Amino acid sequence: MLQGYGRFIFAFVALVFSEVAKPQLDEFTRGEELIYLPADYSESNSYPLVILLHAYGMDTSQAESIWGFTESVSEYNFIYAVPSGTLDQDGSYFWNSNSACCNFYNSSVDDVSYLYQYIRRLKDSYNINANRIYVVGDSNGGFMALELAYRFPGLISASVSSAGASHFESRSDLDSGVHILQVQGTDDTSILFEGGSIGGRLYPGAEATARQWAIYNNCSLPGLASEPKDLDSTLLGQETKVIVYSSGCMSEGSVELWAIQKGGHGLGRPVPDASRLELLDWLYKKAKKGWPKDFNGVAPSPELDLGLNNVGVYNGLDELLYSCLRLTSEGKSFPFQGVEQFDVAFSISNPSTGKIKLENFREFNAKEVFNNNQEIPDCSGNYEIGTGAYTDIVQVNSSIYEFDFQLTDSLANEFVLVSSKIIR
Repeated sequence: MLQGYGRFIFAFVALVFSEVAKPQLDEFTRGEELIYLPADYSESNSYPLVILLHAYGMDTSQAESIWGFTESVSEYNFIYAVPSGTLDQDGSYFWNSNSACCNFYNSSVDDVSYLYQYIRRLKDSYNINANRIYVVGDSNGGFMALELAYRFPGLISASVSSAGASHFESRSDLDSGVHILQVQGTDDTSILFEGGSIGGRLYPGAEATARQWAIYNNCSLPGLASEPKDLDSTLLGQETKVIVYSSGCMSEGSVELWAIQKGGHGLGRPVPDASRLELLDWLYKKAKKGWPKDFNGVAPSPELDLGLNNVGVYNGLDELLYSCLRLTSEGKSFPFQGVEQFDVAFSISNPSTGKIKLENFREFNAKEVFNNNQEIPDCSGNYEIGTGAYTDIVQVNSSIYEFDFQLTDSLANEFVLVSSKIIR
């Protein structure tokens, strides 16, 4: 099943992580890690990251066989990672998520810190779009997905809890929003829809979990009913009720509850193909609004001999052109507030006329990060303040273009395309 759905890498945790993480790995036994890349993966493009957190007692291969995300890696063009929890005294893999589930033997393992470091290592190893880091948790993994979202809302774009739950602890508000999806069958006998306890440890029901996260995200209550879904082919009609909390939420935050009427544990064993795609479509509509990388741009092929080690790039998923421009006046450097080079993000406001609009800017490579070739990246664009001319070299899909734009509206920060030339 795995062949033909993208290049994949199997690695043990000790091989995936740097020396920083090894003390924990030596103390606690984790299972095999799975990482899958799209068939046409290239360091010149950035990719969403989808992380699957397994259920209690399952290893990573079992988790993947249930969810089948490998079958969508190349179609949806994302990096897919399946990390492993540690073994408890029963020999079952688990996540130490919160007080309710499922640390039955009082292990001191810190899975929150482990997963944070895991994501950092993935970002260091692959070109991951920092605005699109998604976590999907199954049962015990659902508890963990919610906990990770609470601890790191600025890092996680969206978390899905399939048959997981939140907590009854008194906690402070979030400092940034995060998108949350709670999926639960009303007839689930493992994690009860109305809430219950695991070994005497209480957990809230699906509706209470969704409301709690709506409060965390400062969303208006109550939530609103939306179009029902058909997530279980064994049940008649559109059996899944959908409640959406999206009004008044803080930026980058929202909550949805998918309540599968008469449904069982989560999205099923295995998860139907249609439900997996429905879930991916939901995730892809959720993104952070920050910068996808420490600096804008991608490395062009050395064969092009551009004299640049970094060029702008159009991200079709974000629908934004990310690049860098240098400010000049009559060909000479013209710093603004001490800054000469700026990361810029343009939206295409009118494709038919070639009109683009500046949406965001910041100092280019303020952290002085090296590219993958251990070089300081170049700034490919130039903006002449006297004439309003903006020129740049930009990668669009697999092609490289040289673009010339002209400022047409300084108040709206809009430019229009004057000319374009394909380089490759």
